[in-house]
Amino acid sequence: MWLPHGGSASDGGSECRLLYSRLEDDDPPVKVTLERLPESRVQLDIEVDKERLDRSLDEAYKRLARKARIPGFRPGKAPRSIIERHYGREGMIREAIEDLVPRAYNEALEAEDIEAIDQPHLEILQLEPVQFKATVAVRPTIELNDYRSVRLDPPHMEVTDEMLAEQLLAIRKRYATQSPVERPAQWNDIITGSVLGEVDGEEFVKDEDAEFQLVEGRRMLVDGLGEAFPGMGKGEEKTIEIPLPDDFPVERFAGKAAKFTLSVREVKEEILPEEDDDFAQQVNADDFPTFEALRTRLRDNMDDALKKDAEIHYQQDVVDRILEGATVEFPRVLVDREIDRMISESSGYDRQAYVNHLARIGRSESEYREGLRPEAERHVQRSLVLSRLVEAEDLKVSAEAIDAEIESLVAPAGMDGDRLRELFASPEGRTRIERSLLTQLALARAAAIARGEFAGETPAEATPEAVDETSAAGAPAKKKRVRAKKEEPA
Repeated sequence: MWLPHGGSASDGGSECRLLYSRLEDDDPPVKVTLERLPESRVQLDIEVDKERLDRSLDEAYKRLARKARIPGFRPGKAPRSIIERHYGREGMIREAIEDLVPRAYNEALEAEDIEAIDQPHLEILQLEPVQFKATVAVRPTIELNDYRSVRLDPPHMEVTDEMLAEQLLAIRKRYATQSPVERPAQWNDIITGSVLGEVDGEEFVKDEDAEFQLVEGRRMLVDGLGEAFPGMGKGEEKTIEIPLPDDFPVERFAGKAAKFTLSVREVKEEILPEEDDDFAQQVNADDFPTFEALRTRLRDNMDDALKKDAEIHYQQDVVDRILEGATVEFPRVLVDREIDRMISESSGYDRQAYVNHLARIGRSESEYREGLRPEAERHVQRSLVLSRLVEAEDLKVSAEAIDAEIESLVAPAGMDGDRLRELFASPEGRTRIERSLLTQLALARAAAIARGEFAGETPAEATPEAVDETSAAGAPAKKKRVRAKKEEPA
């Protein structure tokens, strides 16, 4: 169906203009009315000269003559009058516009330097003279405005004793042993048993070989389920009823009462190693001769990780702050593509896994996609701001930097490194790596600006000579030369 532009020239969302276009010198120009629409779209009302239509009809006759099966004539030999009588005038024109409309559309794009980023929606308005309407998404508009004035204090992060103790406990748990006990279960014990759950007689949980640790405060499927196990002993069974939350993933069960049948076959106690030199040497005798050496290394590693994580969040906060002051307009198709990417990545590029997930959570595909839309829109906005920042700051990535990144990516692959190197070294692979590096540079530059490191400098002055970067991440999509699906007039 034809989509209305959603605005008029007076509301600032549209721009109308008339132009004449022709791609080849001997072609009569097509008449084009251009209107800019909201959400980075344009509408082209195109009328084709009768002379152009006549030329296309000549070509249409030749094509139809070759494929027509008319008694008394060999393929391609039937005279034009016979072909026209066989297909009718309208049939001839419809054959002609199969080639004429895409050519006229592409000529209009070329004349106005319109960078289409999606297939157009075409609507045939009239056959004689040929008039049609094309709506297409174009390159987004991004104005960063006064982004150089953005300031944001970076967070101060440090590893606390509590954080260190928590990580040490996690390491001790990896080296813990388990011992069966005859007493009732307590917090931190390991339970072996079964968990069965049903709602209105329909089973929705069945784990007859469950093994898990009872950790106080840790949620087990639903609130209250884990709290039912402490006090149960070996060989015991109990049935409890727990109301499911309104946001339970399986919608038909949400808000209903669930009946759980719990059984315990064995209770084991967790025995943690002591915080001493023997434990440190058990972790790595060469690196940690003493517990203090292990503790120091762990704190240093945690400090590095904490600072890196804080910088990542700081960079995203700065981009969001720049986005608040920016003017960003983009077509809906970019969000749809981002939703596609999110779904593909989350399902491991397995369509059946995605279908199974929808069935498991009881949602339709359209509902699920709409649920992802706000996050996808944010991703698109951030990406566009970073692409524009690459251009504004004149950031570039050298071929040597791309080569180095490829080597860092293939190094862990060992014997498979050559195959991966060939994949990354392809033109498409190098472009992806280049864009990834540019994104990292743009994030780092945004953070530096927010810290005031480039105060008083223009973007050109702020680009270090030692940094060799390129604006490929912000490069516009190529114009699409397409044959698009047409809607015929009623």
